[in-house]
Amino acid sequence: MADTSRFVQPLAPAVQCFVPIARLNRDKLRSLAADRIEEGRVLLENRLWTGAYYMTGLAVECALKSCLASEVREHDFPDKQFVTSMYVHNLGRLFQLNGALWVALQIDMQTDPKLRANWSTVKDWDDNKRYDIVEELEARALHEAASEAASGVMEWIRGKW
Repeated sequence: MADTSRFVQPLAPAVQCFVPIARLNRDKLRSLAADRIEEGRVLLENRLWTGAYYMTGLAVECALKSCLASEVREHDFPDKQFVTSMYVHNLGRLFQLNGALWVALQIDMQTDPKLRANWSTVKDWDDNKRYDIVEELEARALHEAASEAASGVMEWIRGKW
């Protein structure tokens, strides 16, 4: 048998196929929401108002993004504009990305004035305040509006999971 090794070309170096895996999913966002609201409470107890304000707002953001993640079906390729729109820190915009959730909130606020008042407080959360000094009253108001057992915005969102 003739030696053909000099005619055989080596295979091209292996090409790495990299498909980015989502770092966040619905369940992780739910867990993060629970952690952030608890961190907000601890920061309030320790009189760290700016941190408490920021973590409380992040808790609501994570909860809303969990609801949005639930709207993306496994193996579906989501709409680019929808995905891009989720990368904001504006709670009102995030809520409105899920039409059914937004409508449910509007309906429930009609019959629950405390939920309406709480949403009025929570919707104004501004992530840029992490660079400011937030006073006690504002931090406590946000945390209470988010975490109140009966009509808090976080509790309302959890009821829709």
